[in-house]
Amino acid sequence: MSTTTFGEGAMTQGVASAVRACLDWAEDADTGPAPDPGALALLLTAHRDLGAPEPGDWCVDDVREVARAVRAGALPLDGLRGADGSGGGAEVLRSTWLTWCDHLVDQGGLLSDESPRRLRAAVEEADLDPCSDAAPAAVPAAAPVLADRFEEAPPRPVTPAEPGDLDDAARRCRTLADAARLTVWVDRGRVLRPDPGGRDALCAEDVLAAAAHLETTPADVDHLFCVARAARLLRTTYTRVLTGRAAYAWSSGVPGAVADAWADALPAMAAEHGTAALLALTDLFLSGRERTAAEVAAAYRGRGGAGPERVRAALEVLAELDAVHRAGGRFRIARLGDHFMVRQLQRAGAAVRVTRAISDMGVREVLALLEEGRPVDTDGLLDRWARDRDIGAVAGELLQACTEPRAWHRRRKVFALLAERGADPEVALRAHLNHPVLGGWVRRLRPGTPEPPTSPVTAWALLDDYAALAEAGLPLPAGDRERLAPHATRFVRSVRASGHPAADGVLDRLADGELGLDLARAARRVRAG
Repeated sequence: MSTTTFGEGAMTQGVASAVRACLDWAEDADTGPAPDPGALALLLTAHRDLGAPEPGDWCVDDVREVARAVRAGALPLDGLRGADGSGGGAEVLRSTWLTWCDHLVDQGGLLSDESPRRLRAAVEEADLDPCSDAAPAAVPAAAPVLADRFEEAPPRPVTPAEPGDLDDAARRCRTLADAARLTVWVDRGRVLRPDPGGRDALCAEDVLAAAAHLETTPADVDHLFCVARAARLLRTTYTRVLTGRAAYAWSSGVPGAVADAWADALPAMAAEHGTAALLALTDLFLSGRERTAAEVAAAYRGRGGAGPERVRAALEVLAELDAVHRAGGRFRIARLGDHFMVRQLQRAGAAVRVTRAISDMGVREVLALLEEGRPVDTDGLLDRWARDRDIGAVAGELLQACTEPRAWHRRRKVFALLAERGADPEVALRAHLNHPVLGGWVRRLRPGTPEPPTSPVTAWALLDDYAALAEAGLPLPAGDRERLAPHATRFVRSVRASGHPAADGVLDRLADGELGLDLARAARRVRAG
């Protein structure tokens, strides 16, 4: 049976740096046998190849996955020997693995919210005897559902919020704020509850003291402790509860630190709803639209997703945590929810394109996002981009980005902005008055009665409108019947002469009588001639 072999290529810089850091720590700490560099490199490379984003991001499931790879013969252990030449490969790997675990715990380098005690126990108990019948990896229940959803609707570009705005939103989350208050109460550290086989928790007397200080219940303190650990506000060793790195970053005012803590804590804050919350947030992230709970549930129907009532309960909790916005019975992803999803996808190695901040975008970049982006990003996008800009200074560049004949959606949005901002067609846009694609749009900006579409230039703008209606499956405006009838012959000739991509389709609809007999006759004559 063929197997995949891990670690055949050169170490990555991240793995090499992690190996050096552990060796240096072991030498200074003098805690026992030195870790074997080759075994550590092999271990961390296998961990990376199994999908880990960082060398320090370990949980019990990762231990089981690596052990399964060892049993399947995917890790070449034959060349591993102890420093004195004794010991088999599996023994050297385990000893090195335990030292790596101790290093992470001592240095605060464990990036998951896994219990250090459970992690070390898993390494101690892992079956590392090579065999050929290793059990297949367990697949998380949500994984195949999410994989199908991402294949069906790959992520579109995501526009980030400013770190300061995200931090402000995260501070408003009551659960995270309470977890931060618990972190302050822990101060310089507390003794971990002596329960090696269970989850990490504060000692019973500390739970009662914290509940009194926070004016809440012991059960709430247990939950807040889990949230604080997930947020990296607190960390645990084998015996102690200590302040985590995120707490130092938060208190130091590092931009984005509060939002990152919120994103790391979200699964713990919404743990009661588990898979339903993750699936609901993923659907809102991918669609970028307002959705009802029933619509979100329908996206996963037949794929193992939750029903509408479970989805609604999960969405209500996500709204309380500021991951989504709620308006009546509809929900839309919030910027913090986007922040969580982007971090999760990037950690998983998924391709997700995060744009520059709107204020830093150029004309073509913002117009491309307008066409490719999600509604949550594109609603009001041009107005937000142009808010602090001189419209006269950017009008020419906006128009130059709209000259492609099929870019009628872009032209409609750009000229709506120019009209709203009062761009002067006789000054800023004068050079475009006779442009074959833009001229009709520029003339629409003139005050007074609009010119009739009786030339190819003026007809083009109306054809842009009609092309957008045709794409949406909508009829031509009934009000245009009376407006165009007096100019029927000149209008249909201008349509024919314009070269607009939608011209033939519009002539067919006119000839079929969609806008009345006068235009139908004129269109048929032009067709015949």
